[in-house]
Amino acid sequence: MRITVGLLFGVVSQVFAVPVTRQSEPLLRKSISHRKLLTQNSGDKFYPRGIALGSTTQEKTQHFAAFTLNSKSPVATLDYGYEVAGYPFFSVASLTGKVQIETRYTEDLGDIDLPYSDGPFTFGQGLTNTYRIETFEITSVGQLNSYLAQGGQRWQTIRLLTSGTVTFRSVGFAATIDTLDYDKLPGQFSSSNPLYNEIWKLGARAAGASCFSAGAYKSIWDVSPNSGAFVRGSRAGLSIKGNTFSNYNLTFSANIKRGGLGWTMAYPVSSRVGGVQLNLVGNYPEATTYANVNKTLLPPNTVVLSYGFSLVNQTTLDSYYLDSFKVPFDVKEGHWYSISAKMYEGNFLAVSINGIKVFNVTLNDYYTGASGAMTTGSFGFGGWQDQAAYFKDVEVASDNGTVIYTNPMTNASVILPEYGVQSNTADLCLDGAKRDRLVWLGDFYHTAGIIATSTSRQDYSSGTLKNFLDWQLPSGQLPLDTSLGYPGSATISFAELTPDGYSYALQDYHILGLLAFGSHMRYHNDIAFASQNWPQWKLAVEYLIGEIDNSTGLVSLGFTFFGDDAGLAVNAASVQAFRELALVATAIGDTASARSWNAVAGQVGNTIQSTFWQPSLGYFSDTPQNKSKISVQGLSFVVTSGVATISQANSCMNALAALKLSPGYKDSTVVSSDTVANISPNTNGFLLSALMQTIRTSEMRYLFENLWAAMITNDTTHSGASWEYVDTNLQPGLSRYTSLSHPWGGAPTYILTEYVAGIRPVTFGYKTWVIAPAYTGFGLTSASAQVQTPFGVLKVRWGVKGGKINAVINAPVGTSGTFVINRALANETRANTVVQVKGGILPKVLCLDL
Repeated sequence: MRITVGLLFGVVSQVFAVPVTRQSEPLLRKSISHRKLLTQNSGDKFYPRGIALGSTTQEKTQHFAAFTLNSKSPVATLDYGYEVAGYPFFSVASLTGKVQIETRYTEDLGDIDLPYSDGPFTFGQGLTNTYRIETFEITSVGQLNSYLAQGGQRWQTIRLLTSGTVTFRSVGFAATIDTLDYDKLPGQFSSSNPLYNEIWKLGARAAGASCFSAGAYKSIWDVSPNSGAFVRGSRAGLSIKGNTFSNYNLTFSANIKRGGLGWTMAYPVSSRVGGVQLNLVGNYPEATTYANVNKTLLPPNTVVLSYGFSLVNQTTLDSYYLDSFKVPFDVKEGHWYSISAKMYEGNFLAVSINGIKVFNVTLNDYYTGASGAMTTGSFGFGGWQDQAAYFKDVEVASDNGTVIYTNPMTNASVILPEYGVQSNTADLCLDGAKRDRLVWLGDFYHTAGIIATSTSRQDYSSGTLKNFLDWQLPSGQLPLDTSLGYPGSATISFAELTPDGYSYALQDYHILGLLAFGSHMRYHNDIAFASQNWPQWKLAVEYLIGEIDNSTGLVSLGFTFFGDDAGLAVNAASVQAFRELALVATAIGDTASARSWNAVAGQVGNTIQSTFWQPSLGYFSDTPQNKSKISVQGLSFVVTSGVATISQANSCMNALAALKLSPGYKDSTVVSSDTVANISPNTNGFLLSALMQTIRTSEMRYLFENLWAAMITNDTTHSGASWEYVDTNLQPGLSRYTSLSHPWGGAPTYILTEYVAGIRPVTFGYKTWVIAPAYTGFGLTSASAQVQTPFGVLKVRWGVKGGKINAVINAPVGTSGTFVINRALANETRANTVVQVKGGILPKVLCLDL
């Protein structure tokens, strides 16, 4: 019997979501003051700072204390103050009767009562729970620990599902990230404007939540030599050995522990569209079935078929619930079943269990958003929320019956890396704590600067860069992103085969990766790391040089993030990368490479001048073909790379007016201003350096006090960390899919340190430095900052009063620098005041006329 559903459950069911009780938006200063009550950290755990009890989710909380859930107060709302991550735990003091609880997690409180909270997150397998809802049955006092981690959240609710009562002594997360006091980091910033102080912490917290040590996240599968792989409900772990399989028959043995089991087919590991999703649902015995099971989505004794990333839609991750098919017998928990799923020509798919046919259909009969053959790609195993099952004796046969893959699923050292579910093996920084939980190459451009000026975790920076090298293609191209649970040897499986060999998309991320390495060296002077890996970094630079089109003299890439494959942003950023890597080459003694790369930078820079500069318009256009098109990234990099002259740079910054919206600058002139648009803190972060280099303090203030302030002013969306996107209504730009803890949005952390407080390295590792305070332009009366250098702590504290600036500088022995009063900040033409400072034990105290 076939039951046709034909609905996207994730879309339809949201109509019935219970709204969250909201307060009116607090005043900014009141909001900032309120957040001084930070998450309570104790060693390696995060505890909530606030709690509210009632029958619904609540925003206003009281100081946390032990609490009881019962029929009168079945819901606890927990506020951790800012983004935290780890393995949930519950310390149970007492209970009576049958107790089942449903716990939910979210960054934005407004999403927590949606059918799936702010998840599921099925784009990648990030060694965390794919689902943002988890259910437990509590049968005894003591500590209950979740096996699966939650990657990033500020809010949590616990709802009593049954008629019993339960008292919790404490709840929280066993931390997978550093439990930091953000007022006492090695790098610090403070000023007379509390908004700026909170903005500085946005990037620091985002990096703090996204970076972690090797082994922080354990494998999400358990492997037994007898029972095979025990897989709890999660996005399927995909085999890297099945990418090229087509029209194949997948067979395996499975044993449902709770609820059901999931598997996927025709799913390339690098897919951005997903694959065939299947779920075998058990008969839901009363003894092990949770009260909140969605029997409409997953009817008992059925096989559910969907296509895409999941069974349900999640904003931008398209998923198509296609059908459910009745199994002609009871599917019992604790019983082993032999499952066969065969794909063959015509997009046919047939599933049988224990040799009994369940269905045989063609995917052509369903709308999937895809076209053409849909039966090529890898396979893997997972499950829906709260499901759990054993898998073993996996075999794949081609359409002619030849066995092309076998795995008993009993050797952990073999299957965990193959299916991308092994513990993280390196110190790493992700793109975001909640999602995508991938190590994106381009995102690390900002993260490298944030780390250096806040947490000072050089090991996280070098570990992430080494991870990129581990995944480097033979051509020299660095990976677009890397997945936590897979080894670097899997890189070919994630790359695309082109006529020119294997390649990653968004090739301009390679440029940003080189620039991130340049930043790492500028801040840390990590000569040992650079020398040890120099052949690979040289190969990476030579790869980029090889992308220069001999006929145009321009770097010409394939599909790019910047938008124009041979445009201004690609080429100006390349010039900056060539120059920065030439500095690294000089530092490690490779003067030949330094000369060569500087020469290439000069040649490409000259070509940019002759190709992109529009003298009658007063700016560099994004492409020579479309002279009216400009972009934030193009104008930013043409300034920071040094390609633009001083007058050209100023003229380019004037042209930004065409891109200005509320609360920031749209990426380019092709983005419509007539509808709600997303403003990227990432690209606006590129712009901050260019603005400060051209002394555009009013534009910088606009961005600080609008774009980045939007991440703070609404307490339900404030995660304490920088966001991925902000729309022109000042809301998260990708709705509930938005990462509200994304280091790529945290550029002000290093910008405020370097250009407002004024501390910047001149030579690698702050051997020489400059302190050039923004004594005017931002309305500040005082500021202070410190950074951790290889020589020790370098810090400055300055204040402005009565036409003078008073400064105290503590510089470590072995360093020297200058304190500069930049008269251009006050729009003056008289000479700058420059004071030479030598590092030493005693502070340098200055009192200078402005």
